[in-house]
Amino acid sequence: MKKALIIGLLLGVGLPTGLAADKSVISAIEKSGGLVLPWPGEQDAWEVEFHLRGRDLEDDGLSAVAALKTVVALNLRDTKITSEGLKHLKGLSKLKRLHLERTAVDDAGVSHLTGLENLEYLNLYGTKITDKALDQLSSLKNLKQLYVWQTEVTDDGVAKINKALPNLKIVKGVDLSKIVIVKKEEPKPEEIVKWLAVGGPEKPPAKSKPGSFLIITFQNKSNQDVKLYWVDYGGGKKLYGEISKGAERKQNTYSDAVWLVTDNKDKPLGYFVAGTKTALAVIPK
Repeated sequence: MKKALIIGLLLGVGLPTGLAADKSVISAIEKSGGLVLPWPGEQDAWEVEFHLRGRDLEDDGLSAVAALKTVVALNLRDTKITSEGLKHLKGLSKLKRLHLERTAVDDAGVSHLTGLENLEYLNLYGTKITDKALDQLSSLKNLKQLYVWQTEVTDDGVAKINKALPNLKIVKGVDLSKIVIVKKEEPKPEEIVKWLAVGGPEKPPAKSKPGSFLIITFQNKSNQDVKLYWVDYGGGKKLYGEISKGAERKQNTYSDAVWLVTDNKDKPLGYFVAGTKTALAVIPK
């Protein structure tokens, strides 16, 4: 018994609270192309994203997400899910943010969301919903932002739900003819992230740590195309994209995230470790 307890404790070393118990569920989500990240500021809370590498996700794949009960944010944008798949989300009582834009979801699918009492943000842009969906959502008292651009929702439907939820901000679309375009400079990076060459004197951490959200611009000044991998919280490597010679990539990340750069044959070239501010990471020649 004592030996089993010690082994159990060792298995949890270095992992966020609750990760050991959820490891098999997280693995199933990742096999479907999902990315699972700890939600900043909340213990045992998760953000799950499929819009980057999991766009082939279908309805059955949501059963794995449903098993991870403490999901706070879920991004299903551009996936192949339908209204039928949303029945798997009924038990996600902690869900606050849900992206469903450009999916095949319609009014029937929205009916599966009416029990998500903590939902604050819902994006239904480019779906098949009508005013009927808004009637169903009027029971969600914590809903603060709703996107219904390029749907069959009417002004009358918007007015009706606004009476029920006066604090709800609804984005129905924009009249492009009334927009005055003002050229605005993009924010400049505040830091330069140090390049840690493979074989050099400085070694990167073995894995990333949870942190605060920021953006890094990766500039490829080498003489070859490269691949960009995120070193996850368990030390595994996940491909995020390729950067052509002379090109750059703006990448969402968290502070203390470790990024690996390889050549096209996956030979490691060097690492970057994210700081705490918007930054520039230059891949040298």
